[in-house]
Amino acid sequence: MNKRLKQKDKEKFNPQYSLQLDSKKNNRARNIFIFLMLAWPVLNWLIFTFYMNLETVIYSFQRLNRFTGEMKFSGLTNYKILFQKIINNSDSYGTAFRNTFLWLGLNVLVIGPISLVVSYVLSKKIPLHRFYNAVLFIPNIISIVILTMVWSFIWAPNQGIVNDLLRMLGLEKLTRVWLGDPDTALINVFIYCVWAGIGFNNLILSGAIAKIPKEILESAELDGVSNWQEFIHIIVPSIWPTFATVTILGATAAFRVFLQPQLLTNGQYGTSTIALKVVDEVLGGGDYGLASAAGVVMAILGFIAVYIIKKFLDKMEAKWS
Repeated sequence: MNKRLKQKDKEKFNPQYSLQLDSKKNNRARNIFIFLMLAWPVLNWLIFTFYMNLETVIYSFQRLNRFTGEMKFSGLTNYKILFQKIINNSDSYGTAFRNTFLWLGLNVLVIGPISLVVSYVLSKKIPLHRFYNAVLFIPNIISIVILTMVWSFIWAPNQGIVNDLLRMLGLEKLTRVWLGDPDTALINVFIYCVWAGIGFNNLILSGAIAKIPKEILESAELDGVSNWQEFIHIIVPSIWPTFATVTILGATAAFRVFLQPQLLTNGQYGTSTIALKVVDEVLGGGDYGLASAAGVVMAILGFIAVYIIKKFLDKMEAKWS
């Protein structure tokens, strides 16, 4: 009781001491708030990123004993099997490896630039530009299962719109099973990815273009700058950091592609990817060691590829800044 009275007297006659106590309480409350806010994302990262990736690396050096159901250390056996399959194109591993890097080129060199051009054209407020923006973004709000199903119907050999149009135009010789022909299946899946991938990029890039000061664009217009010159010398340099971010996201996504070929062609007719092979190994054969080795190899190659692309993008940004 005496201690409490003494403390109250101390706070009453020493305002600085009272302020120190309030500051400590505020700091304690602030620290508790920060801890609670960081606890879940940190825990999520530790379990689903750090631990899972660590387990993948460990599994890549192990083979499953099908008699005992145990994983046993096997050294570099999984990596040797993987590279042999890629070189010999056994189980289409070589094709899957090639397609993964084709997807990288598609995302970086095709989808990214097309998205930039589309966002610039729509920023000029052409007729029905709002409608086009909405249509382009639709693939991002509809389930990929529904989208691929509709896409398959469009290119179906008998009831598909494409073949019907070709027949109406007297080009029946060009009709085919588009998603079942090795000559057209991969290209068809690529076209789907271009159509489905532009909308999100367009949304991000359109926002960046909208932030460019209008005075700059109006001044360029008064100087008689053409649309092409405006695009190259004003738009691209101004939004390059945003475009670089979109490009990096597309590059990293290329190494995770598996749903599109799985849903459209079930990975057949030369459309498989390494990511899809990993899924098939885990769900089909249960070869966790080989799947983990494939994942580790693609992670390393993906890191190198993305690092090179980022270096190039940074150099271009430094050139314009």
